[in-house]
Amino acid sequence: MKKSLSLLVAIAMVFSMFATVAAAATDTQSKYNELKEAGVFRGTGDGSAALENEMTRAEFAGIIARLTGVTSSGTAKFNDVPSSHWASKDIAAVAEAGYMEGTGNNNFAPSKNVTLQELIKVAVTIVGLEIDEDATVEGKAGAWAQPYIAAAIAAGLIQPLGDYTANATRGDLVNVTYEVYQVLQNIAKVKGYEVVSATKVVVSFSDGGKVEVELDKPLKLGKNTITVTYKDREYKVEVEFEATAATAKQVGAKTIEVTFNKAIDDSKVKFAVKNGIISRDVAKVTVSDDKKKAIVELTTRLQNGDSVVTISGIESEDIVAEFKAEDEKVSQVKFKSNKLALTSMTNFNEVKVGYQILNQFGEEATSSNTPQFMVGKVTSSVTASNGVLTIQTPTTAPFYINETVMISGHLNMGTYVVTFNETLTVGEPATIDSIEFKGIYHPDNKELNTASTFTDYVVLIDAKDQYGNKLDAAKLNANAIFTVSNPSIFQLGTAYDNQGPNKDQVGIQLAAPAYSPGFDGTNTIRIMSYSGKQFSYDVQVTKASTLQKITLSAPSQVVAAGDGTVKIPFVAEDQYGNQLKKYSDLAGKLTLWAQGTTLTLKQDYATKEAYLELAVPGPNPSQTTAIPLMLMATVNGTGQSSQITINIEKQAYPESISGLTSDVAASLAQGATTTIKPDYIKVKDNYGRDKKLGDLLSAGTHKVIVSVADNTQDVVSLSASELAASSDAITVTALSKGNERIKVQLVDRKDVTNPNDDVVVYTFESFVFNVVDNSGIVEYAVEDVPKLSNKPNRQVDLKVVGKRSNGATVVLPTSAYSVTTTNGLIYTGGKLDASAITSGFDSNGELKAGVIVSVFASGQTINKEVVVSNAALRPTTIEQKDANNLKAENGVVKGTVANLTAGGDVIDNIFATLKIKDQFGFEMNPANGDEASAAASQFTATVANIDDVNKNSLTLTVNQNGGSADMVSVTGVEQGDSFTVIFTSKVSGASITLKVVAE
Repeated sequence: MKKSLSLLVAIAMVFSMFATVAAAATDTQSKYNELKEAGVFRGTGDGSAALENEMTRAEFAGIIARLTGVTSSGTAKFNDVPSSHWASKDIAAVAEAGYMEGTGNNNFAPSKNVTLQELIKVAVTIVGLEIDEDATVEGKAGAWAQPYIAAAIAAGLIQPLGDYTANATRGDLVNVTYEVYQVLQNIAKVKGYEVVSATKVVVSFSDGGKVEVELDKPLKLGKNTITVTYKDREYKVEVEFEATAATAKQVGAKTIEVTFNKAIDDSKVKFAVKNGIISRDVAKVTVSDDKKKAIVELTTRLQNGDSVVTISGIESEDIVAEFKAEDEKVSQVKFKSNKLALTSMTNFNEVKVGYQILNQFGEEATSSNTPQFMVGKVTSSVTASNGVLTIQTPTTAPFYINETVMISGHLNMGTYVVTFNETLTVGEPATIDSIEFKGIYHPDNKELNTASTFTDYVVLIDAKDQYGNKLDAAKLNANAIFTVSNPSIFQLGTAYDNQGPNKDQVGIQLAAPAYSPGFDGTNTIRIMSYSGKQFSYDVQVTKASTLQKITLSAPSQVVAAGDGTVKIPFVAEDQYGNQLKKYSDLAGKLTLWAQGTTLTLKQDYATKEAYLELAVPGPNPSQTTAIPLMLMATVNGTGQSSQITINIEKQAYPESISGLTSDVAASLAQGATTTIKPDYIKVKDNYGRDKKLGDLLSAGTHKVIVSVADNTQDVVSLSASELAASSDAITVTALSKGNERIKVQLVDRKDVTNPNDDVVVYTFESFVFNVVDNSGIVEYAVEDVPKLSNKPNRQVDLKVVGKRSNGATVVLPTSAYSVTTTNGLIYTGGKLDASAITSGFDSNGELKAGVIVSVFASGQTINKEVVVSNAALRPTTIEQKDANNLKAENGVVKGTVANLTAGGDVIDNIFATLKIKDQFGFEMNPANGDEASAAASQFTATVANIDDVNKNSLTLTVNQNGGSADMVSVTGVEQGDSFTVIFTSKVSGASITLKVVAE
């Protein structure tokens, strides 16, 4: 109820205004007349104002409802106000709004007269005056009413009275209501609202203002009441919230249209697409202006099958839209023009026209087939290449202007044929008719500035002739002149094909300015065709950032002697205070110094960002305390420098064991086993940093001794006592009921040849094996079995476990139960094998087999139904793995030039880093017949986003781009080069996009 001081002042100003403005009514009758005209008051039975009469609470409720405009969809809930009462809806409205309350015991007393103190409280509540709960007034008044009366007097709403418990007359009500009415006329009203999301609502007001409300708790379905503050006033707004729903449909070979039932908040929305069993990568999402539609573009084509779009980030739960996808199908061969263009005005024996092969969505199809053309002109010959049909005739049968030529033909797609038949007219030779500039392009989206390598940039254009055909770079170079308005900013080279992010556009290469250094400013590119048409485009070149300041920081982690190299954090800034991160912005502009060692500026070739690498001094046996090491970086030509001192701690050493990972099962049934491997033991050095035990064992500097703490292997037995190599493992076997603490000791092998020199540096004794007998297991369970394949090498573990009363899972030995299978399913070695099942599959290629587990201890029988599929194995998910000395993770493949180009096949080396899994989750081996779809020949490889760092040395070239992965080749790779390669399965459409970096 409390309002800000500014609102109170505003209200006081309004009241003072009423006293001085002549237009405002001054006597009670005039006020009544104005309120009656506004529909707030109604006359009595005889039509008079009856200002001296008293008024009931029901009549008062009607006036308040009309004054404030509140309504209710229901009737009053008070015991003494039946739904048939004439004021029931008004009473309900003012009660729901909090303007009036009952008199106690859920009664309203509609026939009781209104008192002055009730009238004043309602008026103060409506206006929203701030009240002081401790305020008192002179005169007779209830304790509950005094804070409201004090607020009304302070605001000038009423004059002080002797008795506020007296009944109010209609005249009293008119005077107070009139003041409230005048205030309300100056207060904005809620006009409407828009639910943007479950946590965001935009409320609009009658004066044109809007408030965006971020909610702490999401809206619930149905009606909600939210609080919004506007111009220092609180408003309670009832908001209807309906769940967001979506529908989806395929509108292109790689495009889906998603339609929502209401506007969405697109700032956090994410789309995921599953096409059959394949997850498709989303390349781009475009949301419409009204936020009710989204176009989702994929990296690969959809295939026939039931598909799902999952939308997250809008509601607390994901929104799912299902649709039926279909394979791309060629539906039309279409000529780009109705004109056959002569090659030149001196050669009337050759004409050309462009053509397109379109799919069912009107897009250019990805068909590799070439149409067969038949021309209705005697002795003519035709050739078709790259979307252009060329028709030639002998000199004895030339073409002539406006001659009509019928062209028919067909395109054989194997399972169907597309036919076409059109009549075209011979026209003049093609000339440049239109040019649309698409912008400046750089592979890394670098800003164009005075320090740029201008030859790395092209201006992308879409040039067409008078027949609507696109013109390639050769036609553009042969039929136009390229100039600029200011060669001191940059110049122009020639046009090239295969430019832009998808290598499918024409681009005119920029060239360095005529003078060095060049100027910043606007340079106008002009293209003039030989037919006299001119096209222009303005390009802005900014002044290059200049390194002005560098600030070094100490590493956040401990640096110890012998750590090899560490990165030194830094912040570099230009003359505008902007942070510089790119290696190209810093290279050659810093002088680096480190006391007794080296500090080097290096490049992360994946991000093109710079980092500082410190060569940490080697260990010194005599070092006993931290040694300070001074580092300095100076910005060349400025004198600005940054100097820090870091501490080089004495050499780190493995100090402790912090525990075992969850891979080691702690709860075992008698006879069950678990394994302890080096990777399952967590080791820390003396600075609390993680160390890999496997690396220590491989280096021969340490080993681990494992034993039972009481030296008696009566609860569990250990197959070995130490882990000395990274491949070692110890099998733990549960023998008898009880608890067994184990001792894991980290041993420093001072002299590998002399065990007597071994020193135990840490003993870990906090791991306890708990072995239970049958009485400690309350139930048994068989974990769900995934769908099985009947192809070889696709066995799946059958996991049978026990459950303790505390919910803990107990590992069981296979001797604790028996397994029976049906329908040809085989159980052997703890695994289920369906490779022997060759018949009995339904129309979907599936059958159901049974697995019956009989637990010996309890006599319990557990039945599991298993689905077996005979579907051909197909790539479904693609992950990464290190291979061929290449590091592959997080969508990036890194390696030296030598490793990338080993064997002369860059793409093959990269393909080897793919971990291709089938629909059953198994990694595929193309050497196996059933898994041949994982071979490189069954994938396409598309190379894009090429960043060739030194074109003058070697030019990175791609041959047969977009073809089979075993046929695509990349040459000219050198250090610093990077590119993107997209591998797509020809069988399933599953794909992965990788950034390849030559380090």
